[in-house]
Amino acid sequence: MHHHSMSPTSPATQGNFQHPFAGSPTSARGFKRSASSDDDGDNGDGDGRPSSSRRNTAVKRACNECRQQKLKCNVQQDPFVSCHRCQKQNLRCVIEPNFKRVGKRNRNAEMEREMEHLRERLALYEGPQALASQPTLNTPQPSSDNNVFNSVRVPKVEDEAFLQTQHQQVAATSLLDLRSGSPMFYPLGSGENHVRLTHGEVNELFTEYFQLYHPFLPFLDQVRTPDEYHSQDHKLLFWAIISVAARRYGGRPGLLKDLAKPLTDLIWDSIRNQPNHHVVKALCLLCTWPIPAERTVTDPTFILCGAMMQTAMQIGLHQPTHAQDFARIKVRLQQEDINDRLRTWAVCNIVAQTVSTGNGQPSITLYNSTLEFDVDDETDMAILPPTLYVRLRQEKAADRIGRQLYSTHKDRSDEEWIIYLNMQAERLKAERKSVDGVDSELEELYHRAVQLHTHLFSFFIADPRLERREDLIALYFTATGFLDRVFKLHGEAKLRYVPYYIMQMALAAGFAMLKILNSDFAGRLPTDQGRKYVLQTVDVLRKSKVWPNDLPDRFAEVLAQLWKESSRGRSLHSMSQSPSVSNAGMATFNHHTQNQQQHSSQNNHQSLQRRDSSGLHDDPLGLIVRSRKSMSVVFDCVWRWREAQVSGGAEQLDTTVMNNPTNPDSSSNSTPPPGVVIENPAHGMPNFNPHLNTLSMPLQMPQGLASANSFEFFDSVSWMLDTQNDWNQYPGGFGTDFGA
Repeated sequence: MHHHSMSPTSPATQGNFQHPFAGSPTSARGFKRSASSDDDGDNGDGDGRPSSSRRNTAVKRACNECRQQKLKCNVQQDPFVSCHRCQKQNLRCVIEPNFKRVGKRNRNAEMEREMEHLRERLALYEGPQALASQPTLNTPQPSSDNNVFNSVRVPKVEDEAFLQTQHQQVAATSLLDLRSGSPMFYPLGSGENHVRLTHGEVNELFTEYFQLYHPFLPFLDQVRTPDEYHSQDHKLLFWAIISVAARRYGGRPGLLKDLAKPLTDLIWDSIRNQPNHHVVKALCLLCTWPIPAERTVTDPTFILCGAMMQTAMQIGLHQPTHAQDFARIKVRLQQEDINDRLRTWAVCNIVAQTVSTGNGQPSITLYNSTLEFDVDDETDMAILPPTLYVRLRQEKAADRIGRQLYSTHKDRSDEEWIIYLNMQAERLKAERKSVDGVDSELEELYHRAVQLHTHLFSFFIADPRLERREDLIALYFTATGFLDRVFKLHGEAKLRYVPYYIMQMALAAGFAMLKILNSDFAGRLPTDQGRKYVLQTVDVLRKSKVWPNDLPDRFAEVLAQLWKESSRGRSLHSMSQSPSVSNAGMATFNHHTQNQQQHSSQNNHQSLQRRDSSGLHDDPLGLIVRSRKSMSVVFDCVWRWREAQVSGGAEQLDTTVMNNPTNPDSSSNSTPPPGVVIENPAHGMPNFNPHLNTLSMPLQMPQGLASANSFEFFDSVSWMLDTQNDWNQYPGGFGTDFGA
């Protein structure tokens, strides 16, 4: 589909404030026609060239602000660079094809009326005392600039300086904003949780969102002004965009934390009070880039995701042409409204699938017939641009794989499961080749995430014949391939802006590497290379956290501790000192000191012995937690980490993450030389039981629960994730406190 090469997500136009769907043939034609005809009658461009010469060449056009003032403009359109005037005056530089100048007649009287209106609005927020000395404003004091917005209530001394800067900005803003009666502040919340933003901050945040975050989920209209989002679409969508952009916004530290409480209140109010499809768009953003949580049980993303899907269906987005069937009043939708609702429904399913995959939960998507798009149909591609079309196909595949592989049916042998796994992997490859998208980098990143979701199923296969486990080799290279993409984004300074789902999959890849490299199978893999991948995963996860001690930061610390504890051969030897957790099958395993590559048959024999004696419990490749689909490997490792704590490890995690993060690189030598026995090496982690290997840990269970690894015990209903020592008690640990 080469005619789609101008999609906003392509690298060449990433920062361009074009209409996001200008890439489709029809809209592209409309864009040029309306732009040229508008210019012919306007003469506000300042370049004086005839319109015919501009039709087929990438020439500079004046932005809205400069055209309004009939000033010369040096905006650059491709790649987009804001003009100097907008940069200097902190205005949102945008080129609208249908922009019309507002005449200067009665301009002074108009501005006076609007200023009076704005003063009245300001008095509502500030109280009348703020305007008492307003006509004779003093020069702002430099010392007040940085502190004005940090307190909830602006101190009286700084009010005059604050108003001075506001009036300067309002005077510089085009009449479009003034005529719409937009407020001088955008307030959210009340009382102690009150947050307010100025026009300048909002413009900066919107610019940051569309340049840095929008390419990962390009479905919002870049041409709409912040005020149109706020007053015409929905207040929640406006604040959702702000909250995403606030994640890395340096202009106002702490803004995201300030937004958390009032935004949460606004979310539930919006869902409760007659939501429209713009509320659904806002929930798409808030589920893709959620406000960071520090515990899995306090993270509302999965619940919000369900609310998003149910709200979408309640207002009829899954039947976009039959909105009347879901409304009490008469509804007449233009074609563009129908397309917008349909696009929103597609994005809903894309987001819901990533949330389900990333949280290891059943899919809550509904890929109904409405979402059957044809890539060769120009009308379809005008509704759903090629990038989103590819994303929808990828998430459909993730849903199919989740349903077919991670089911609880036990009637297939390990050989059959490996065949099913291979079939799904091959089908996924074929689907990737069959679609010609427009942003290959981004599509490849998501494709590899779905590949990883597929191959993580290897941990559910219990075939002890390791020499036949080609699926584990495929898992290793799938994990490293995905991590390569993640590291590349980190190198390009883009990893800080990716959807949370990408971080979750990076964690799954890191924990998968940890398990494979500390198993008998490691001899078939490049362990030195693998070791570097684990260390780098910990590093980039820590560097990409939104704030300290959020979930990725805590997970990274657990991965670091487990890697440090289990590396350098400890997984082969450390259990020999502990009679309380040993069993008959461990005797041969403890003396396994030869090079694994030379003795694969011996490995196979020992693996069989271990399985015969104690099931899967002491197998580093086995899963104890099996109810979290492809993310089970993460929860399994964290569960083992908690069990290996001597006391209070989960409680001390906060302090460790914040003040003393573990260095996972225990030594420059990743593995001991062949034949060297490490006798219970000194452990650097005082919280760990030095006799207990965390990755091949036989569980102490009451009589009758010897088969606790079966699906009947760890099914989606009765799983025992909260358990510590006694299976009959629920102390809360992992479940309520997450422990990681």
